[in-house]
This record gives sequence, structure tokens and C-alpha cells, in this order.
Amino acid sequence: MKNQTLQKGQARLQSLLRSNSGQALLIVVLVMVVSLTIGLSIASKTITNLRTTTEEADSAKALSAAETGIQQVIQSGGSVTGPGSVSSNTSFNTSVATISGAFFLVNGGNVIPQNEGADVWLIAHNPGGNLDFSSPWTGSLTIYWGDGSGDCTNAALEIITITGTQTNPVSNRAAYDPCTLRSSANKFTSVAQSVNTVSGVTFYYTTTISITNGLLVRIVPFYTNTILAVRGTSVLPSQGSIISSTGQSGNVTRKINAVKAYSSLPSEFFTYGLFVPK
Repeated sequence: MKNQTLQKGQARLQSLLRSNSGQALLIVVLVMVVSLTIGLSIASKTITNLRTTTEEADSAKALSAAETGIQQVIQSGGSVTGPGSVSSNTSFNTSVATISGAFFLVNGGNVIPQNEGADVWLIAHNPGGNLDFSSPWTGSLTIYWGDGSGDCTNAALEIITITGTQTNPVSNRAAYDPCTLRSSANKFTSVAQSVNTVSGVTFYYTTTISITNGLLVRIVPFYTNTILAVRGTSVLPSQGSIISSTGQSGNVTRKINAVKAYSSLPSEFFTYGLFVPK
């Protein structure tokens, strides 16, 4: 009887030990899984931070390289373009495109600040940058501006046209406003909405002016900034150039476009009426 009791006790003890051994193994496995998960998470975060830091550094290098390309083109007067190197893994590539044709975005498509305006040259510049008054432009010029945000949230335009000769220039002014409420108060010419696309940009308002022996057009936005485009009935003279520079460092690429426009007349020339209509 005692032997049977002892055997039962030993069997129960062995069963308990096997059960505890299985629980201990399970705990060890769980601890290993948790530790591995935490380790992988830390390693992944470290790799991500390292990659982000590297990309930020490469991005700054690529931007600096693109700026170097722009500076090189400007200093060379546009004669030096193409690939260039800053360091072993940082390079740039530049190109120059002339702003000209029968239609184009004014100032390379950049925003024209209100009350400042931008120039559209109707006479050519010679290679030295001086004005050639021998061939003034004649035709109809259409100006495009505005977006679809609403008539009264878009700019009104003052258009100052300089015509005539170098010794006898004549100034003419006209103003246009897509907002009926404003135009009735400011006495600007009201403009109806007319959607058109120029060089991939959609504009919602246009006006067309006739020009004879044109020298220059100054377009001044009122009330807000705007983007402008123009279209002539014949090819317009060069307005300058757009310098494109792409910098690359590692796997990061950055691109800069810079507008190199011809010198413009000071705003005071138009504000104080040094060109007087005849």
C-alpha cells in the first residue's frame, strides 16, 4: 500500500515538473519574441533616421550644386552650360532657353507682385543688351491673367503702352477689372470671364489691345498678385531667358529655374508720367 502511494506521488511530481518545464519554455520563447521585436524596431528606426539624415544632406548638396550651375551660367553670360561637377558624388547640369515667340508666360510664369508689374518688350535687345529701336512692333497683343477663385478675388490690370520712337515716345494707359462691383467704382473697363490656356497654364480673363510702333508694355496688377501671359498676332522679341539647373547628390535630385530678364524701367517712370500722352 505504501509502495503504491509512493509511486503515485513520484508520478504526480514528475507530471508537475514536466508541466513547469513547458511553462518555463513558453515564457522563454515569449521573452525572446518580445526582445527580438524591440530590437528590430530600434534597428529599423535607426536605419530610417540614418537614411533621412543622409537624404537631407544629399538634398542640401544637390540644391547647392544647382545654385552653383545657375551662378556659373550668369557669370559666363550664358556661354557656359551643360554638365559640371562640385565633388566626386555631387554634380549639376544647366541649360538656357530664350523667352520669345508669339506667346509666352511673362516673367517665366512667376507671380507678378501687385502694384509693381512686369514689362513686355516690343523691341529687340542687341547682343550687348542695348535696345534696338529700328523695328518697333505692330499688331494686337492679348493679355491673360486670373484663376477660377472668383471675379472679385482676382487682380485688375493697368496696361501702360509705350509707342513711338526713341526720341519721341508716347504713353497710353488703360485699366481692366473682372470684378463688376469694383469696376463700377474705379471706372476701369469691365472684363467678362474667358477661359484660355497658355503654355500649360489656365487663365480666366483676357483683354486685347492694338499697338502701332510699340516699344514696351508695362502690366501692373492691382488688389492682388497674379500670373500673366501674352499672345501677339506676330512673334514678339526676346524677353530674356530661363536658366534651368539640375543638381544631383547621391540619389537626390533638385532643380532650379531662374529668369534672367532684361533690365526694366523704374516704376517711377510710369508713376510720375515722364512719358506724357500727346
